[in-house]
Amino acid sequence: MPDWIAFLCFSALLLVPCFWQKRIQSADLSSHIYNAWLANQVHNGKLRGLWISSQSTNVLFDLMLEWLLVRVGADWAQRLAVSFCVLVFGCGAVFFVFRVSGRNWWFAGPTVAMLAYGFIFHMGFFNFYLSLGLCLWYLALSWNRGWRTHLLAALLLIPAWGAHPFPVVWALAISAYATVARRITTERRSWLLLVGLATLVVVRLVLYRQYVCRWYTTQLGQIVGTNQVVLFGYRYLVPFGGLLLLWTVLLRGRIKGAGVKCLISESPFQLLLLQAAAVVVMPGVILFPSFAMPFSYIPERISLFAALIMCAVVAPGLTSRRLRTLQVCVTTAFFGLLYFDNLNLNRAEDRLDSAVSSLPARVRVITRPGSSSLRSLCLYHDLDRACVGHCYSYANYEPSSGQFRIRASPDNGIVLDKSADAEAVADGHYVVQSRDLPLYLIYQCGRDHAGVCSRPLQLGTP
Repeated sequence: MPDWIAFLCFSALLLVPCFWQKRIQSADLSSHIYNAWLANQVHNGKLRGLWISSQSTNVLFDLMLEWLLVRVGADWAQRLAVSFCVLVFGCGAVFFVFRVSGRNWWFAGPTVAMLAYGFIFHMGFFNFYLSLGLCLWYLALSWNRGWRTHLLAALLLIPAWGAHPFPVVWALAISAYATVARRITTERRSWLLLVGLATLVVVRLVLYRQYVCRWYTTQLGQIVGTNQVVLFGYRYLVPFGGLLLLWTVLLRGRIKGAGVKCLISESPFQLLLLQAAAVVVMPGVILFPSFAMPFSYIPERISLFAALIMCAVVAPGLTSRRLRTLQVCVTTAFFGLLYFDNLNLNRAEDRLDSAVSSLPARVRVITRPGSSSLRSLCLYHDLDRACVGHCYSYANYEPSSGQFRIRASPDNGIVLDKSADAEAVADGHYVVQSRDLPLYLIYQCGRDHAGVCSRPLQLGTP
């Protein structure tokens, strides 16, 4: 089968989860579409106290949603924007693996599909996700090519920067390392690896010296990227274990075929070691002085880098019928679990929509996450989506964070302007003030907390 036909088939299958449910379940996606609605309201002069900042990065996905929202509505705006991101990321990742390791559809296709709908997707980090997809295209087009091709491919980094700067910095570092490694002897590549590791240590020291940072022991479990497929509970340990086993067997096959010394001298394997080291060495969160909220989930983002590099490392490994069967079982288990968990989240959001629709128009509404799990974060942000065109999600974090386009003036009456207040609402510690009223709380109620109810809050209510 020609590659272009294979890519078309892969693309069609890759988009299925964007359309198989009533809504796309992804935590921050609800916040993105809500703020796209707010942005259009600001442009039309309908909201006072909110304004749109001028910034060059972390905006591309939001601009797409804002443009689509007024043309096709909220539902299709999300589906089209997310589908575009999935295609850019998924096809870019497969192309990257093929350029580095050679054509291997049976492995690259299913594995990339799982990573495409993994943790970063379900957290809703779509500016980061889109930027990474564009950077993968840049790396694939420029891998082992001359400087002219590098310059042409680098044009993709312009929109990538508009989406998010982190993947752009990563891609430039990867490209620089691979270029230097290609131009030196294999004996000297071990020294290049040491330089790379030393650079990570220096970056860590600089970050901790200049900014407020925090490191977590959980980062140790994310070094190879299989954590990307662990989403809604312990059941996802099945695809996690299967993917880890698959990668281990393939890596062992590569070691037996090429030898440890030869594998270590290859730039993809060295890049894998550097990604794993970065997951461990880099801080988990960084508070930059220009933002009110920290840049977080850094190890989880780097672990996606590591997973993609791991795919490039093990893809040339020896294949067998058993490994193909394992791959099919792992992929089926992952997407099977994902379908039913998304179904349950959509049913919960139906109840949330019903509770919100019963409230008066244009009122302020808040809710609280039940826990820090991904499921609770999805339901917590679903209030944002439920409020599109109807109410104001008063504790939405984007305007007060300083990281996004929408900004809030003090006492605007639409959204909390201080990040500390938005965090207090999420933690359940916020005390209602006179400026907040009228304010409604959406909360889980009924037997086993299966229902969703609403009630007005009073002055001084914690």
